[in-house]
Amino acid sequence: MFVLSCEPATCAIPEWHKELFRGQEETVTSGEGWSPGSLNLAQAFATRLRALLAHGEITRLLIDISRRPEDPERFSRFSKTLGDEQKRKLDERHHRGYINVLKQRIAEEQRRNGVAIHLSIRTEDRHGMPVVELKHDPSLDTESGFVRKWADALRAAAPDLPVSVEVDPNYGLSTVLREEFTSGFGSVSLVVARSSFLDGKPLPWAHLKKTLLETLPVT
Repeated sequence: MFVLSCEPATCAIPEWHKELFRGQEETVTSGEGWSPGSLNLAQAFATRLRALLAHGEITRLLIDISRRPEDPERFSRFSKTLGDEQKRKLDERHHRGYINVLKQRIAEEQRRNGVAIHLSIRTEDRHGMPVVELKHDPSLDTESGFVRKWADALRAAAPDLPVSVEVDPNYGLSTVLREEFTSGFGSVSLVVARSSFLDGKPLPWAHLKKTLLETLPVT
């Protein structure tokens, strides 16, 4: 049923691009370069569900694979200075290749189960954000039904846990996949407060992961 992904999983820089970030190492390892805790959480879901996990392999400051393939903002202020051939290689290897992997896994999941839910997992540290956000397209029954069940289960299991259901801004990866799979499919983003991973606040990380996994609708 599930196809798991984690786009901002790492701040790794391939050797042939390291000169681009010389003197900017702190920026690369900051939240601008990746999303700390995202891969840890995504791997917990993959283990629990016994599912494959697709994840980014380089810093999003080279190419942000959560965006549409034609979005000029997929390249950061650093990578915009690269030549056309270097950008083409980043697109081909890390962006379009990533999307193709997800499409293949979604198609396989639909063949097996008739429906597939793409679950994209990341952490963020926006001021005032709730501990858990579930982003979806409310016009799609597959997504809205799934999100409603999960939000209700989270609130029942942890009444004090701030949970928010949000509308997906429809600018990136989820939209690309929705355009490809027009039925029997949904793409939902799980966004978790990074402070739980870094500081154990407002909820210890292990406890938050356990709550998310135990409340995940699987039927």
